[in-house]
Amino acid sequence: MAAQNDISKPSRSGTTANATPGSNVTPFVQGSAATNTTHIPTPTTSASLGLKDRGITELSKTQQQQMFSSLYAIFERAEESEGGVGVRELRPVSDTADYDGRYDHRLEALRDVRGTLDQMWWCNSDFLVTAAEVLADGSRDPKWRKPFGETGVLYFFLDILGTDRVEDGLMTQALRLVGNSCADTDENRQRLVDSGCFPALIKQLNNAVLVSIAVPAIFNVCTDFGEPGQQQAASDGLSHELISLLASRNFDGDGLLGYICRSLELILPFPQALASAPDDSTEVLMGHASAQTISLTDFSTLVNCFVLLLQDTRFQSRLIAKHSFERALTILVESYSRFTDSEELDLAHLSLTAQTERLEDEQLLHGMRDSLIQVLSDVSALPEFSAVYPLQSPLIGSLRVWLSVPQTQLQTCACVMLGNVARSDETCRTMVQNYRVHEPLLLALEASNDSQVLHAASGFLKNLVVLAENKITVGKTRIIRVLARLWSLETLPQIQYAGASLARQLITGSYRNIQGLLVPLSADPDSPAHSRTYLSLLLVLYEKTDQVSTRTEIARTITAICRILNSAHPPVAVDDFEETVHRFYSLHKEVARPLASMVSQSQWPVVRSEGWFAFALMAKNQEGAAAVSHAMHNFAVIRPLIETVTGKSFNGHGALETPEAELDQRQVEMKRRDRENAMVLISELLRFRVSPIFNYLRASG
Repeated sequence: MAAQNDISKPSRSGTTANATPGSNVTPFVQGSAATNTTHIPTPTTSASLGLKDRGITELSKTQQQQMFSSLYAIFERAEESEGGVGVRELRPVSDTADYDGRYDHRLEALRDVRGTLDQMWWCNSDFLVTAAEVLADGSRDPKWRKPFGETGVLYFFLDILGTDRVEDGLMTQALRLVGNSCADTDENRQRLVDSGCFPALIKQLNNAVLVSIAVPAIFNVCTDFGEPGQQQAASDGLSHELISLLASRNFDGDGLLGYICRSLELILPFPQALASAPDDSTEVLMGHASAQTISLTDFSTLVNCFVLLLQDTRFQSRLIAKHSFERALTILVESYSRFTDSEELDLAHLSLTAQTERLEDEQLLHGMRDSLIQVLSDVSALPEFSAVYPLQSPLIGSLRVWLSVPQTQLQTCACVMLGNVARSDETCRTMVQNYRVHEPLLLALEASNDSQVLHAASGFLKNLVVLAENKITVGKTRIIRVLARLWSLETLPQIQYAGASLARQLITGSYRNIQGLLVPLSADPDSPAHSRTYLSLLLVLYEKTDQVSTRTEIARTITAICRILNSAHPPVAVDDFEETVHRFYSLHKEVARPLASMVSQSQWPVVRSEGWFAFALMAKNQEGAAAVSHAMHNFAVIRPLIETVTGKSFNGHGALETPEAELDQRQVEMKRRDRENAMVLISELLRFRVSPIFNYLRASG
């Protein structure tokens, strides 16, 4: 639960009575014949009645003081019955053993307070501010909060908030009581929401005298009170007022900044808050975040608010149009220079407590940076981003530099943003051929152990090598060796997948890069590694991993290789080409196994079709046909082959039957192509006399 703000007594403002309650003051007893006061009936309900006609009755100074003294005496008697604790002394509710009984006693004690307050209002008592201060002091004690709500005292002060031309002194005490009464007390928060007084509470933010009380009061209402309180505040325009207050800087103290930002953070997840926020909200927040004296906590909260605002496309587009993106990146960088980073910090000389606090700060910074990077990356994916920030712009230049910095989160940020920019062939060509961005990416993939860096760098590089020209340039580097490192990271299965996916993209349509995949692991002919290749390592990953996505990527890589090695027009001399084909099959006896998994699954029909196509291509070569035959020694593969050729499906009893489901045109066409490829496969296996499946086919009829 978030910490509630205890709204203590502020410095005196406005006009208040100077009377001090004493034992020799005659208590005012409401309705007593012994008094000279005018009796005004007490309201019969605790609901908000509205305060009107202030000053409709007149009472003497003595009568007003007696009225105030009677109110104060209520607290005196109530506290005396609980052991003589003064009204200004705080004591946790948990310290009271018989809390329920004493709670009932407080309800009884407060029964006439609302009526007394109404009388003081109607006679425009000079003692009303002092009485309000006594009650506001009492609201600091948690045990008085629910009784204030149930006896109408809270409603009285809510009415004051909604009344025009109330002096600041009285309004100050009203805000204190409302704010304290709502702290950790959902019943009172709900009363405030139901009363419709939230706009009146928010309105006090515009009063320079009251803002220091209004801000924590609003925070107390909103914190830990999501749907009712925070959503209502969002609907009533609190985000607009808070950001306007930040823009005006019409408040004092870093503590108040914290409450403003934390309140804003609570309501911005609601669409109403985003809709009502001013257009310049992101600039306002960045202005405060850039202050050199700001604390880490407030800095983090401001950035979190900034991130929440950027969920709205209005603020995303404005960030680009106003050239404010550079400022956001500056704030990200300054989070390293202004707040010590644990990667550069020697904690050995610190106490255990100090070490814990420092590491907690770093966790806070790390999470904040992640959120900021994510939302800024989303902005960089907008079409207008590339128009405002072309490749030659200083901002893109800074991102290229970030590819080589030691801060892993900045590396990740650069990879993602530059990857978003690299949408066209021309942009990808310029990045690789002119700016050589693949070189720092290879360094990151080679040396980093950070999963986010590895994932972002491999994804960016995969985007770059889609272009054939870039495949050649990148393929001439140590890329295959770097990929082998990614495949070996068994504790990071998502990185193994990224490495397999990058390998597939790198070799697709590139005979030269396929050759690189078939290079021996050792140049020494006497070494066992000489007969193993980088493709061997990829196939080992296929056998070891239980990740379906990774296995599928490896299978699709085999398919891409088959496409090139079965080309009708070899890209090199025939002898060299045939040698490559021979190495592909002779050194990888299990090369067809990944294809078997493609055709035996039913979740992705497109992948299954790709598998039948690759099987048919592989079977056209005698060594390939042998590899296919070896992979088909399993009914899990024979079964879908029979179903594909016959157009029927096996039922639960092992018999073939025609499926009843109707197929759309696309599905019909896919099944036709699958059957053709399956027939080619069978034909080639028959030609090379290597198939083990004919008994199955004859048995199926």
